Amino acid sequence: MKRYLLIAGVLGLFTVSSCKRSEVAEPKITNLDDIVVPEGFTWENSREVTFSIGISDTRFQDAIHRIAIYDGDPSAGGAMIAGGAASLVSSFNVKVSLASVINTVYVVKAAPDGSEVIEKVDLNGNNVSLSIGAQSITRTLVASNVLPRLMSSGSQSAVSSSQDCSTGCTTTITTSTQINSNNDNEVVCITGSNITVSLNINGGTVRICGSNVLVSDANLNNTSKLIIAPSASVTFNSLNINGSSSSFENYGTVTVNGTFSPGGIASNGGTLTVKNDFNLNSGSTFTNSGVLNIGMSMNVNTSNISLNTGKIITDSDFKLNGGSRFINNCSLWIKKQFHNNSEMKNYGLIKVDNETVINGGSVTALYNGAMLKTVNMTMNGIVTGSGSTSLIKVSARTVINGGAGATGAIQYCDQNGVETNYGSFSNGAAQGCSLYIPITACNSEGNGVAPVQDTDGDGAADAIDAYPNDASRAFNNYYPSNLASAASTLAFEDRWPLKGDYDLNDIIISYRYNIITNAQNNVVQVSATYNLHATGGTYQNGFGVEFPLNRSDVGTLTGGALEAGQTKAVVILFNNSRNEQSSWNTRPEEALAAVKTYTVNFNVQSRPPLSSFGLGSYNPFIWHSNLGRGYETHLAGKTPTSLANAALFGTGDDRTGSGKYYVTEKGHPWAVDVPQSSFNYPVEGVDISRAYPNFVKWAGSGGISYTDWFSNTAQGYRDNSLLFLK
Repeated sequence: MKRYLLIAGVLGLFTVSSCKRSEVAEPKITNLDDIVVPEGFTWENSREVTFSIGISDTRFQDAIHRIAIYDGDPSAGGAMIAGGAASLVSSFNVKVSLASVINTVYVVKAAPDGSEVIEKVDLNGNNVSLSIGAQSITRTLVASNVLPRLMSSGSQSAVSSSQDCSTGCTTTITTSTQINSNNDNEVVCITGSNITVSLNINGGTVRICGSNVLVSDANLNNTSKLIIAPSASVTFNSLNINGSSSSFENYGTVTVNGTFSPGGIASNGGTLTVKNDFNLNSGSTFTNSGVLNIGMSMNVNTSNISLNTGKIITDSDFKLNGGSRFINNCSLWIKKQFHNNSEMKNYGLIKVDNETVINGGSVTALYNGAMLKTVNMTMNGIVTGSGSTSLIKVSARTVINGGAGATGAIQYCDQNGVETNYGSFSNGAAQGCSLYIPITACNSEGNGVAPVQDTDGDGAADAIDAYPNDASRAFNNYYPSNLASAASTLAFEDRWPLKGDYDLNDIIISYRYNIITNAQNNVVQVSATYNLHATGGTYQNGFGVEFPLNRSDVGTLTGGALEAGQTKAVVILFNNSRNEQSSWNTRPEEALAAVKTYTVNFNVQSRPPLSSFGLGSYNPFIWHSNLGRGYETHLAGKTPTSLANAALFGTGDDRTGSGKYYVTEKGHPWAVDVPQSSFNYPVEGVDISRAYPNFVKWAGSGGISYTDWFSNTAQGYRDNSLLFLK
């Protein structure tokens, strides 16, 4: 490798922080020495975040729950990073290196029975402290098969494509007025707050986005549409949905003073409070995915399916009248009587504070662990159960009349015993109270005690134990994540203590760790995979990793060598890079050498807590076999091993000292760690800032701006002609 400074091609650098990149002139940079980096910047594309996750779920006494941290929504493909045990008396503590582009994580608590609660956590700092109970405080989970059932019935979707007043408005209202809309293409947006309006809509759309809006009278006719935006708060003295194709959509906070009897399409995705009765008239369609509070009774009279995937609370009765159909997929709380004269399908919880009456000819069906809890029960019809067993729980009196009863996957629990029974239990339905139903975001009641099996007796139930037959192991922790394709990539210059050409391709090696812990969150095993992608130079470089362990802490080791003479545990993968690859893999004109994979495993005899061991790159390094073992090159800020030659510090271009390690006088590094498995490194002799123009802008900001300098493929981020893409 030739020794020379970084040459032309380096683009401008922010020298003043700004929220708009275009506000600050970017001076021309022609040499690495022109780059100014903030004091203490260590060229990291990640930052350490410390998590302390406790639990407040008392259902299982002092049993262990599993905590798992994901880099995204696990239901949408988010990858797991860390996992371990937490109980009422002991939290899960871990320090994780997270890519700078990750600003949100998801924390999943799994109870001993396997039931899960998910919390979304915004990362506003480097410390996260959280306690998770039996229910989520930030997110309500509902079954994903609700909408397909609704859509297959022919009902319309309850979600509007325009829920605010930022676009598409033909008229904007900011003051009190009377609004008459007759044009189907008209979109009236009410943005004023603390105003009073009246609405007579015969066509078109009205959106309300203001707060504390009083609607003295509202009439929706024909195909008119009224939308309440998520930010809005509205009170209606009168709300009439007259046309069968008229629609009302609430995503905000709405109060209806009086009775609400929609005749068209109504949906609630926010909070809707009806002071008196809520009546679904013939031909109406209703969906609720938010919170619906009813001051008196709810009466369902429509033959269209009414769907609840949120929470409904009625202060009086709930009546399903002839020909009506209702699907409850979350929570329905009835504070007086529930009368079913038609069709009720329950996938969640129905809670009745007084009496439930199942009339003859009605359909009452429970699915997959659903629950109907009531004080008194009168059955004149049949209740059916499908899928996994569901529960009917009666706290006072049961009357089962002739021809009535339960069939299928139903457990019937009358805590005093069934007082009057002229019916039957058939096809698997039986009396009993032992069925376990977990408390969830939709079921605040639950029932029974979870059947917990712990085959290996380590304290972590089989349902949450990654190694249920091995008492020494329980949980997996990954860096960067559990995805098989995930890895982070190390890029080294090999001229230390002299500056190199900054193509950062002399050693290109990616890595992925699985840190295995026991049920007490102690590290018991390290499993690592490394892939050597490039060896761009003539130097015979070695590669190793120093772990935060004493050398004597390492037990059986495979796939590498435990280096002698070290105080810490140092694992060596190879001593001479030229023996590992036949070609450099940095010059496109040459034949491509195969990527070489190293799989390393070792047991940890001292079993340190995961909270101190951490999840990250640890301390990887290379050294010049040509010059001697003491010529180590580490990431900026990382410390040398016991075998480094301390006499070399401060020589050449190195300015190690006073708490700084492996940086030049101007703070420039000899290596970077890129949180990407498929990092496209520069071709031989091309400095990295020519290939990645925003690299210097990222460095100049101290790692705050352009955190995606390596992954963004938009124009101006990379020059593919200077990258090794073979």
